[in-house]
Order: sequence, then structure tokens, then C-alpha cells
Amino acid sequence: MRSSNGLAFAASGTANGLVSNGVAYFLLIYYSQVVGLDPALAGFALLLALVVDAVSDPLVGRWSDRIRTRLGRRHPFLYASILPISACYYCLWIPPEMSETGTFVWLVAFTIGLRLSLTMHSVPFTALLPELAPDYDDRTRLSSYFGAAAWFFGTLISVAMYAWWLADSPDYPDGAGVLRRSGYEDAGLVAAVAVCVCLAAAAVATHGHIAKLAVAPRRASSGLRALSETLVTLRDRNLIALVASTVMGAVATGTSSALWAYMQPWFWGLDSEEIQITLAAQLVAPAIALPLLPRITRDSDKKWRLIQLSALNIAVVCGPVFLELFGAFPGADHGARFPLLVAIGVMWVTLSIMTGALSTSMIADVVDARAMAVDRREEGLVMATVSFVGKVASGMGVWIGGLVLTVIAFPGAAEMDTIDAAVIEHLGWWYAPLLTAVYASAIVALYFYQLDRATHREHLEVFGRGREEAA
Repeated sequence: MRSSNGLAFAASGTANGLVSNGVAYFLLIYYSQVVGLDPALAGFALLLALVVDAVSDPLVGRWSDRIRTRLGRRHPFLYASILPISACYYCLWIPPEMSETGTFVWLVAFTIGLRLSLTMHSVPFTALLPELAPDYDDRTRLSSYFGAAAWFFGTLISVAMYAWWLADSPDYPDGAGVLRRSGYEDAGLVAAVAVCVCLAAAAVATHGHIAKLAVAPRRASSGLRALSETLVTLRDRNLIALVASTVMGAVATGTSSALWAYMQPWFWGLDSEEIQITLAAQLVAPAIALPLLPRITRDSDKKWRLIQLSALNIAVVCGPVFLELFGAFPGADHGARFPLLVAIGVMWVTLSIMTGALSTSMIADVVDARAMAVDRREEGLVMATVSFVGKVASGMGVWIGGLVLTVIAFPGAAEMDTIDAAVIEHLGWWYAPLLTAVYASAIVALYFYQLDRATHREHLEVFGRGREEAA
């Protein structure tokens, strides 16, 4: 595995981490508590944007499978998406003073623009994985570079948010720094510039592979034939299993991310400095995940490792909340409470990196299996299908998070000083059982996935014979 490939996936992961963390962890609370948009309406805006964007994923995926240019199938999209992603992301954080309807339209418009342009990068870029890393384990390692970078730099800017841009001040004391509008605007500009640089680096670092990558067929498929081929691929049993698991996992992650900014200060009672420390500690998670994942997956099948790690993730994400609700977690005055919360956060990020890398690697295995079955490369379509459902499901999770806040009547910024303890308890009772059920459903879906290490080895042998015969 070439070092430039690792650099490319780390750069792409960094850009995705910066954008994803901003949207998932801060956009809902920014628009609902700072800008003044109703939480349910803000959540619905993010869901609507993701649904509209998700429709583009299969189109971009198949387009990047079939296009023939001097830059190959994928790189025209990688270069064209750099500036739109950066510009749309920044605009999300600078909405002008408008009516609630105007603010809703602004949020929808620029979230759609961001998501559409991000699709133009993420789908073609991820589609490079099966060809850049044909080995069963190498593609997991390459995926882990993406995930580790996404979490590290996404967490890093979150630390900076709480340490600098959203830190407590005389005007915003006792955790109220999250209500400072100028902090979001400044952070949005810094992140947008960083995203632009990283996307350019990812495209340039993989540019040298263009001549060696598969090319699109010369004869274009008719509309009916293209539709027929797409439907055949979407009926693949292994792809359906991964899609189903992705849907449930994305719903849970979207809900958890949307409520994270509420859980930390109000359910767990952390101030800005403690949240900052918690996030800073999570920066070590990629350093744990990167060497640990190859060890635990060596000589084993990805499916069973993913199931085991996903089950452990439920215990880490939901277990402490249940313990707190039942009074079994160390109390606010206990010396072990905060260190435990920090350790739990590190474990959660470590597991998220490893499960994400395994899932992406398994999708690449499906691509090879599809190539064996139908004698055509469909990386873009397969990757886009998973991206499609993941985006819609993640948007549903954010929307569900907004609904939970509305159902429990979580107060607005002007009423934070009088928040009722019962509301906080209701937040926990919605959070833990809901996420447990959804995450468990994602695990059940994985049992229907059938590809393993031996099957992949057979596919590589066939591909090798095919290349020798072609030569």
C-alpha cells in the first residue's frame, strides 16, 4: 500500500470529519438555540436537505462508473467539488437576520448545496478503494486512515470550539458559551479553508493512479439497460444486508450526534472546560484504533468482528446513561465520575473508527463480488447506494433528535436558567432505550451478510487469471 494512498484517504477523511462534525454536532444547536429556528423545524430542514442530496448519490455513482475523460472516471468529480464544498459550508454559519421562513430556506438551500457537492467528492473517492487496495486486509487499513483522520481532526476542531470559539466568558458563563454566534461564524471560516486544502490534497495524491485504473466501457448503456443493471446490483443479498445495517446505524448515529451537545452540559452536567477535556482526550482514539484494528482482524472474518465491536459500542454509548438514570453511575460529587466519562468518550470514538473502517472495507468486498457475478466494475454505484441510504438515515436521526427535544419540551435559550430536572431525565430516557434498539437492529442485519476471507481470496485469484489472459 503506497504512502500517497494513505495520505489521500487521511486528507479526504479530514475534510469529511470537519464537515460532518460541524453539521452533526453544532448545526442543530446553532440554528435552534442561537439563530432562533424551532428545533423540530431545524431538524426537518437537515433531513429534507439530506433526502434531496441522497437522490444524487446513485446518479453520481453510476456517472463516475461510466464517464470517459483524460482524468479517468473519478478525478473530474474530485477536482470540481473542492470549491463548492468549502463555500457552502461557510455560508451555513453566516445566515443573515431573516424571518423564520427565510432562515429555514437558507438552511435548506446551503445544506443541499453542501451535500450535493460533498457527494461529488465522497462517492467517486470512496469508489477508488477496491482498486487501490485489492487485498482483504489492506483495504481495511486504508479505510482506517480515512476514519482515524476524520475523527481526529473532527474532534480537534470540536475541542477548539469549546476551548476558544465557544468558551465560557463573563457574557456567557457556566456553559453558555455554546450560545455565542460569533464563535460559530469564525470556526466556520477556519474549517472551510481547511476543507478546501484537504480536498485538493486528496485529489492530487491519487492523481498518479489515473492511468492504472479501470476505464469505462466505450459503448454507453441505454436507459432501460442501465436501469436493469442497477436493479440487479441492488438486489444483491450482501449489499442489502450492509445497506440495512447502514440505515439503522446511521439513524442511531444521527440521533446521538444531534443530542450530544445537549447531553454533555445538561444530562451529564459538564461545563465548557470539562467538555473541552473530554474531547481533547478523544484525540488519542485514532492512535489506539489504527494499530489495534489490524491485530483484532488478522486471520478473521470482518463480519464477526464488526458484530462484536458493534455490540460493545451499544454498551459504551447507552450503558452509562442507563446507569445514571437508575442511580448506579458515580454521582456528581464522586471523584471517579468525570474520569469515567472521559474514558467512555475515548472508547466510543475508538469503536466508531474501527466499525466504520470494517464496514467500508466490507462494501469494497461486495464490489469485487459484483464484478465476479456480472463482469463489470460498479464501484461508484455500490458505494453510492450505501452513501444514499446512510445520508437519508442520518438525516432521519437528526430529525428524530429534534423531535425528541420538542416532545420533552426542552427550553429555548431564554429559558435555560429555569430548566426542569424532569426534562433532563426525560432526555436520558429517550436517548438510551431508543439508541439501544436501533443499534441492535443494525447488528441483526449483519447476520445476513455472507462474504468472508476465503471467498475474497477466490475472487482475487480469478481477477489475477483474467489480467494474465488479457495481457
